Amino acid sequence: MAVERSKLRGNEMKRGFIASAAIAVPMIAALGSAVMAAGTEPSVISEAKAYVEKVSAMPGAWPGPKTSPTVAKGKSVTIISCAQASNCSVDAQSAYEAALELGWTPTIVDGKGDPSLYNAALRSATNAKADGIIDISLPSALIQDGLRYATQHKIPVINAADIISKDPLIFGSVEHQWTDQGVMLGKWIIADSDGKAGVIILRDDEFPGVKERQDNVSKVLATCGGCKVLDEVGLTIQQATNPSVMQQQVQSLLARFGKDATYIVAPFGTVDGLVVPALRAAGRSEVKVVGYDGNKQQMQLCQQGKVNAIAVTMLAWTGWGAVDQLNRAFNGEKAAPQAVPAFLMTKQTCTGSGMAEDVSTFDYKAEYRKLWGIAK
Repeated sequence: MAVERSKLRGNEMKRGFIASAAIAVPMIAALGSAVMAAGTEPSVISEAKAYVEKVSAMPGAWPGPKTSPTVAKGKSVTIISCAQASNCSVDAQSAYEAALELGWTPTIVDGKGDPSLYNAALRSATNAKADGIIDISLPSALIQDGLRYATQHKIPVINAADIISKDPLIFGSVEHQWTDQGVMLGKWIIADSDGKAGVIILRDDEFPGVKERQDNVSKVLATCGGCKVLDEVGLTIQQATNPSVMQQQVQSLLARFGKDATYIVAPFGTVDGLVVPALRAAGRSEVKVVGYDGNKQQMQLCQQGKVNAIAVTMLAWTGWGAVDQLNRAFNGEKAAPQAVPAFLMTKQTCTGSGMAEDVSTFDYKAEYRKLWGIAK
């Protein structure tokens, strides 16, 4: 009888355990859902969507300098591009054109993404007795030798398309909105994916501004519990602009992450055009590509839905701002904030056959001409 009672108690305990487990399973599942929901709260997504709408507006007012000194006469200017195979060519060409409007004699030098060539170009410009130098996206930490040489010969150097430099060897800067651009793409990914994204970030940290905006993509995505940065891949400009290297890189990443990879963030505009065919070759055209700047090729890819969002850089505006800074240097004045704006573009707003910044109807060139007293 005692044995039967013992069996009965054992059966009752088993039934109680089973019942408890049956209750616990849905509770655990509900808890998991609650954690996931907390990670991807509707407020995070709605805030991202509101932000995307706000930063998609085109520039509507002049943010630059209000006054300018008289245009210096007869100056020769050397413009050193980080690499003419990249978007630096656009900034360089616009600086060239703005210098011509002031009656100056400009020369463009291709840095080819090589710091040794950057320094050599600075020395050559100095030895050729250039009156001023504009560098396009040359990291100041990598050109100290050339900067010191130019400074010793009292030649002002402007760093354009980079972060605002505190380097005493740099006269003035023309910055892009690096932080804002990174936030734009991070928020767009959250909004577009409804808070569920697997993201690969391609980096080129040799350029401080490019590093800054990719850092901010990561920071924004960290606020999205349903988003995961799968990898942040370090590249050099030579690698990032090499089609075969980029195809191998993209295919390797897709093989590692499979269907978890849903977005790729390019570090600068030239790279998008290399990522898209690599995705096509891998049969993964559903992966969304986002990037910066907005050159003509990007615009075409955006219109085709192959590049999905662009944090637009006003590349040509930057070149004009660099010429304005150099004129201030020639006149012994202080550098002035140029405040070149940025905005977000998607397939809905990718129009026209030019560059992304051409979509903006704001006439910054007219503003500079007015400042310089050469209004047409």
